[in-house]
Amino acid sequence: MTTTTEHTTLVVGDLRFDETTGEVTRGEHPIHLTPTEQALLRYFMSNPRRVLSKRQILDRVWRDDRRGEAGVVELYVSYLRRKIDKGRAPMLHTLRGIGYVLRPAL
Repeated sequence: MTTTTEHTTLVVGDLRFDETTGEVTRGEHPIHLTPTEQALLRYFMSNPRRVLSKRQILDRVWRDDRRGEAGVVELYVSYLRRKIDKGRAPMLHTLRGIGYVLRPAL
C-alpha cells in the first residue's frame, strides 16, 4: 500500500485502486465499479493473500445492512471477479467452504 498526503492507492500485483478518486485499473485498463463493488475490492486489497470468510466480508462491507446475506457476498464476488479478471489471469479465488482470497496473478 502506498500512502501520500493527497492520495491513498492500494496495489496488489497489477491491480490498482485509488481510494481518493475511486479509480480502479488492472494494468493499463480502467475498471468501472459500483460503490458496493468498490467497498468489496477495498476490503480484499487491504487484506491481500488473506482468506476472508463470507461472515467477515458481510460484517465489513455490508455492516448493519440486514439485506447482507451469504448469497449477496457470492453475487458481488462474482460481479467483481468478472470485472477484474476479465481476459486476464485470475486474482480473486474461491476456497470452497472457507472463503475468498485476492492474490497477485501468476
